[in-house]
Amino acid sequence: MIAIARPDLDVHLVEPMVRRCEWLADVAGEIGLDNVTIHNTRAEELHNVGQSDIVTSRAVANLKQLTRLTMPLVLPGGKMLALKGQRAAEEVKAARPLFKKFNVGRVQVHEVPSLMEEESTRVVEMQKKR
Repeated sequence: MIAIARPDLDVHLVEPMVRRCEWLADVAGEIGLDNVTIHNTRAEELHNVGQSDIVTSRAVANLKQLTRLTMPLVLPGGKMLALKGQRAAEEVKAARPLFKKFNVGRVQVHEVPSLMEEESTRVVEMQKKR
């Protein structure tokens, strides 16, 4: 969705399953997205891609693990956005001991109403210090 809405951005998708990568490549090609790069790997094995202003995740791991996996990929001053459920605040509390090590500054939990489900989604926003 980001690549569609913002064709001026380079969007990197990280997916370990070949089948899903093939599907993503087919869809990106079919709708003419030339700003998408698909990496068939796991985040912890992602090398030589550099850092990004924004890193997003959905259904990957708990926030403690996500902090370890994603914050090295975030530029100073950039953000990591993680879609989480009802326990988002608890996950933030559990991950807090890692924040200094990974240079995490401000952390906010945003509640976002869901269009498809009764339960709201929580977006955890973690900003990396400059």
